[in-house]
Amino acid sequence: MKKLLSLMLGTIFMAAACSKTTAETFTGKEYKLTGTEPGVEITLGFAADEPRYFGKSAINRYFGNYTAEEGKLALGPAGSTMMAGPQELMEAEQKYLRALSAAKTYKLEGKKLTIETTEGQTLVFDEIGTVPENK
Repeated sequence: MKKLLSLMLGTIFMAAACSKTTAETFTGKEYKLTGTEPGVEITLGFAADEPRYFGKSAINRYFGNYTAEEGKLALGPAGSTMMAGPQELMEAEQKYLRALSAAKTYKLEGKKLTIETTEGQTLVFDEIGTVPENK
């Protein structure tokens, strides 16, 4: 009886441990914004080893810190490179960065990350890969 009980408890603990390690998370992954105009590349990545985000916003690179808990997402102020480019790309970049700064909640479903903003905007991203540590 003790062996059966030990086996059952071991199975339960293993299942609990596995469920925690396989929980979906966006850390260590990079995403591309869907629905952009042709020629507009916007990405969002999350460091694997610290609460830091980064990406490409049409022309420039951007980066900052974030907090995420129970579906809530707060992105700290973004730093950015300061390159200029074509007007349509500059406008797309500014629109995206304004929306991103208003992030309120997130939902992760498989390889799709959806961010809702305080202004009612929805940003949908598709996973494009993983991020090496220290990026």
